[in-house]
Amino acid sequence: MSTLSIGNELKDSFGETSKWVQYNLKWLLEVEAFYKERSKLEKEYSDKLQALTAEYFNKKSVASVPLGVGEKPTMTPGSIEAASVVAWNEILTQTELIARDHGKLALDFDKTISAQVNGLYTKLDMTMTQITGFFNDMDKKKNGAYSDLEKGKKYYDDSCQNMELARSKSTKSPNDRNKKKLADKEVAMNVAKNDYLIKISQANRIKDKYYFQDIPEAVDLLQDLNECRTMFLNDIWKQASQLEITMGGNLQKRLTTADEVVKQNKPSLGTAMFIKHNVKNWKEPSDFVFKPSPIWHDDEGFIVSGSVELKDLKVKLAESQSTYNQMEDMTQSELSKLSKYNKVKQQLKSNEDSMDSKRFYENLKNYLSVVSGFTSHETIKLLSEVRIESIQNNVPEGMDLNVDDIKVTKTRKNRTSIFGGGSSSSNTNRHHTSTSGKSEGGLLSKFTVKNLLAIDSRKPNDSGNHLGLFNNNSGSSKSHSRSTSHATPDYEESSSPDINSTSTSTPSMGRSRANTSATSHTMTSTTSTSGNGNKVLFAYEKQDDDEISVQPGDIIDLVEKDSGSGWTSVKNISQGGIIGLVPTTYIKIAEPSTSTTHNSRGPAPSVPPPRRNTVAVRTVTAQYAYEAQGNDEMNISPGDVITVIRGDDGSGWTFGELNGEKGLVPTSYCN
Repeated sequence: MSTLSIGNELKDSFGETSKWVQYNLKWLLEVEAFYKERSKLEKEYSDKLQALTAEYFNKKSVASVPLGVGEKPTMTPGSIEAASVVAWNEILTQTELIARDHGKLALDFDKTISAQVNGLYTKLDMTMTQITGFFNDMDKKKNGAYSDLEKGKKYYDDSCQNMELARSKSTKSPNDRNKKKLADKEVAMNVAKNDYLIKISQANRIKDKYYFQDIPEAVDLLQDLNECRTMFLNDIWKQASQLEITMGGNLQKRLTTADEVVKQNKPSLGTAMFIKHNVKNWKEPSDFVFKPSPIWHDDEGFIVSGSVELKDLKVKLAESQSTYNQMEDMTQSELSKLSKYNKVKQQLKSNEDSMDSKRFYENLKNYLSVVSGFTSHETIKLLSEVRIESIQNNVPEGMDLNVDDIKVTKTRKNRTSIFGGGSSSSNTNRHHTSTSGKSEGGLLSKFTVKNLLAIDSRKPNDSGNHLGLFNNNSGSSKSHSRSTSHATPDYEESSSPDINSTSTSTPSMGRSRANTSATSHTMTSTTSTSGNGNKVLFAYEKQDDDEISVQPGDIIDLVEKDSGSGWTSVKNISQGGIIGLVPTTYIKIAEPSTSTTHNSRGPAPSVPPPRRNTVAVRTVTAQYAYEAQGNDEMNISPGDVITVIRGDDGSGWTFGELNGEKGLVPTSYCN
């Protein structure tokens, strides 16, 4: 089974791959021309051979008697012919039939083989146009995000300039009117900066999605198209060979040999050669960073100095949460379809010798019809997700981000572009997944490509999952966020060895896809208060090592109050006294606390709040040496202390940072 993936191996390679596939498609026209010329030759040969046999039939008729009985027989033989003449007649008869066979072969080559090759070229060229359109659409969205970032930067600089002018006027003439203008300009400047910072996060996330999901997706579609071309052409070649095999046994041996060569032309061979001759050192483009105005602010922190800025951010938060929830429903439905098509593809590619080329091509078309919409919806969802994360992780502690009182107006919605994220509905209580840094929570994020490998089999010896669909291996994190997970479709088990098995020897390598199901929090209408007045309002199942699960009725003690992160450290007496974090809104603490808690039972929050940067950084120590096998991995040596950016999601890989380098390392090689 082929595990090669151009998208995974060559990353940003749509242009080169597109030209390669176009060359292969145009080459079909040369194949068509060959069979047309072959048809002419066969027709010419048929006509000459028939004329030849007709001539010798006439000669045989004249010579039949002399050959049988001589020139002056005493008794004419009548219709009886000599045995040699009968044999010759049979030879001429069969030769005439051979001439007719060549005529039929000429017609078949022209009307069947060359016509099929031409039809194949037309069909695949149309699909190529669709794939190119899909790529151009994703490229347009990426450029749109970059453009929005540039506009945000310009608006921020202009606001800083206006602020400085207002400050100068107020300094020279400190009257009430100038002071009010100065205050207004400062608010406008702060709002512009906050919007600029949001756009930086959005552009970075879109950049990651573009290079680690969109381009590999489009490139793999090109790969599938080219492999379809190979399979269809193989079928046509075998059909042409069969036409010639039927002409006579004397041609069968040579044509059978040619047929065997055709059978060896597996769809993956062309891909393997292309990859071998196009490998290049590729480096991910640098992240966008905040560029301070030369006049005013010099750091990248949000400014929320008053209610106006806070209200602006809360409106943005409400819009983004509503949009996220809408896109979540759409992408989950599309995700289920893509998962089904990916499974069909893997089943078909499991045996290239007997692959159903028509079914493979139909599945490719079905996948293409869904993935374009899914990617667009997932882009909108990702932008909303980044905006939610940016606001939640950067608004100063102690400020109220409750958006229950925010009504998203229709006018505001109409002003909101796809890269601003917006919705006319108010915030709902639906599940949404907040993110960690670049990609935790987004269904198709920077390192989701790692998981996508399991279905698309993009990389040799890699049994991760293509569209993994979609356990997150996130990229680098700028902040630590906590989220509930969403249920994802189940996938067939990988045959890769279990790298998480306990062994005293060096662990075996291999990537396996985790068929994870969601562990979301459970709402309940029953609450119970413990003797100390603390109580659990809603059931919560832990999502990380430093959390604990709680159920209504559990007896809990406060260990450390909420510092503003939205998480409280408690001891669960009912479960043996284990200590860990739980969402503050899921419990009620009787002791006085400055943290935000629910003092009475109400609807469960849609998602636990994000964890702020105050959470301690987790590290692991390498126990074995490992040499990177891909550009997204990194080398480690025994004793290396690795900062964990994204923990193992069940795939057997941890994403971390070592000496400024970021990449994946085998989880079982560290502790």
